[in-house]
Amino acid sequence: FQNPTRPIGSFMDEEQANWIGAAAALERALGHAFRDPALLRAALTHPSHRFEASGDVDNQRLEFLGDAVLGFLLADRIFRGPEEHPEGMLTVLRASVASGAALAAKARTLALGPALLLGRGEALTGGRDRDSDLADAFEAVLGAVYVDGGIAAVSDVFDRLFAADLEHLGRDPWIDNPK
Repeated sequence: FQNPTRPIGSFMDEEQANWIGAAAALERALGHAFRDPALLRAALTHPSHRFEASGDVDNQRLEFLGDAVLGFLLADRIFRGPEEHPEGMLTVLRASVASGAALAAKARTLALGPALLLGRGEALTGGRDRDSDLADAFEAVLGAVYVDGGIAAVSDVFDRLFAADLEHLGRDPWIDNPK
């Protein structure tokens, strides 16, 4: 993974080197190497960092897209699953996998927190481990994978990350019902 904002061989501070290492580790965990590294950087840029760095991009638009991609892929996999559930149950099943807490847990398994670009205040108040920041960035990363590689790429990442969740889905969906 190369930093898209600096030429090869230029001076790099420790914080930037740490971010590049964390982003590369995230790519390996996802099983997707970004053709356009700027998409991954945008997906990992919290609005507080964009504001403090006077940047022009943060992860909110990619989060919007990633939420839709995640919802579509979850609905598709649940609908095509081995059990035929009524619509209300399908909604409960989807929500159990896509809750903020579940997505934050998934982000933690990917070590997404260390790769987040946060503003100073957000970083000092625990943003790298805050459920809402992690869940939002996770959705943004899915959106970035979709833009970078299309539906096939994001489907591969989704299947790799959610296979175990989908295998156990439906055993007792009313436990921890988020609705």
